[in-house]
Amino acid sequence: MDNYRKKSSGKNVNKGLPDYYITPSHDFTKYTKDCAEKYWNKEDKFDWSQSIENNLKENLEKLSLQEFSKVVFMTLPMIKKNLECKIEQLQRDQFPWEEDALKDVAECIFSDSATINQALLIQLPLKILRTSCSKIKDDLDILRGELLDLREQQRLGFFRNGAVVKHLETDGERYTQMVELTRLTEEGNQLRKEYRQQTAKYKAEAKQLQIKISNEFMAMIPKLLTDLEDAKHLLERIIQNNYLPTDTKDVSRLKDLILKRQLRGLKDIANHALVVEQSAIAPLTMGIIHYKRHREIQEAMTTFINDEAKHSATFRRFLVEKLGAKEYISPILIKGANRYMWLARFMPGTGLFLAVIVEAIGAAYLEFFGNEKYMPDKLFCCICKTISVQDESRHMDLCVAMYNELFRKGSSVERFSNNMALKKMMKAVYSDKTEDHHLIQAFRAFGVESEILYQHIFNRLSQQLARISLYIEPEKLLGFIGRN
Repeated sequence: MDNYRKKSSGKNVNKGLPDYYITPSHDFTKYTKDCAEKYWNKEDKFDWSQSIENNLKENLEKLSLQEFSKVVFMTLPMIKKNLECKIEQLQRDQFPWEEDALKDVAECIFSDSATINQALLIQLPLKILRTSCSKIKDDLDILRGELLDLREQQRLGFFRNGAVVKHLETDGERYTQMVELTRLTEEGNQLRKEYRQQTAKYKAEAKQLQIKISNEFMAMIPKLLTDLEDAKHLLERIIQNNYLPTDTKDVSRLKDLILKRQLRGLKDIANHALVVEQSAIAPLTMGIIHYKRHREIQEAMTTFINDEAKHSATFRRFLVEKLGAKEYISPILIKGANRYMWLARFMPGTGLFLAVIVEAIGAAYLEFFGNEKYMPDKLFCCICKTISVQDESRHMDLCVAMYNELFRKGSSVERFSNNMALKKMMKAVYSDKTEDHHLIQAFRAFGVESEILYQHIFNRLSQQLARISLYIEPEKLLGFIGRN
């Protein structure tokens, strides 16, 4: 059993991203709704009742034969490769154990197969047992954070009333603070006790459940292999013959597989949009720290951080509510953001120059997917278009104006350092984006060649760099990342 768990729990981590997105361990919905209401309550006109799956399905039905053929032959090789990996895994008796891994396999087989649903039902008792532990732990982590905040307010002599923090002044405020501190401490003690009890129960029952589930899963391998082979044979016929099937059942099954791959692709695209917005927070935060003597700049950047917070909350809500996925932020990106903060602290001119690049790339990315020609999901398209038109242009204007006013000298040293910083950033961000990269494959699932997106982004970046007197043609920018 231990050997089985060791084999089956291993994840094929490829290019920094797991094979599947992690299903949220707890409910992120309230958090994302709160952020949207706090920062965007007057402007949030998105129709969240839409079904993403129905939007994509409707688009597939409306495509002309030529457009559909283009999507098919750009998407099928990716599906086939993933499918072959799953077959190889099962032939080594490595049944996908986790819920997310099972859903990943479901993307490779026809929806009229009940195998994965049966596996999910078999696994359900263990999932319920595990969820009960994780929910208590989540509640405990949230309460611990609230308790730390309250103790820090008490230490500094502050009092929080809703969203307002002020100096502690009256006995009534001190009493209220002490009552809240006592309540949180008692709740924390109770939750820790419940967590210990639930963890002990999980350890006692999980082992028996795992053995039972493992035996049932192993018995399902032949059926799952048959389902995967059926899908593989259909894909091989289409790829080898180089034309679309005429049989109604085959066409329906083909659209089913493409729809699943587009849903996966949309997760990657939405996740990247979230990452882009999160990346913009670092330069804005550094701006607030640096320009505290320039009150109007500091206030503008504070406003823009609120903008980025609402953007991130909106994309996170999209991932959680509409796609059932949690965001993935690469450790490399987090490390890079920390490096940026140190760079901007000691070289504010270079830091602000990089902020111009970050804002330009982020705005161009959202502008691209705010175009219905490239993004068939109406909700995501509307979100990208609204953000790019409404907020990103203001952010860009501020970064450019700040750089021109505070740092631009036009010297050869400035041009040299900016060119070096630009090359380094382009390579850091885009050097890993080969045709096998999950993000490039996400574009291809919608029939979009990566060159089209790159050309759009670097055209916009070239235009914004010209505003700070750095004239670089889009073709030269493409050359920096090896895409001449």
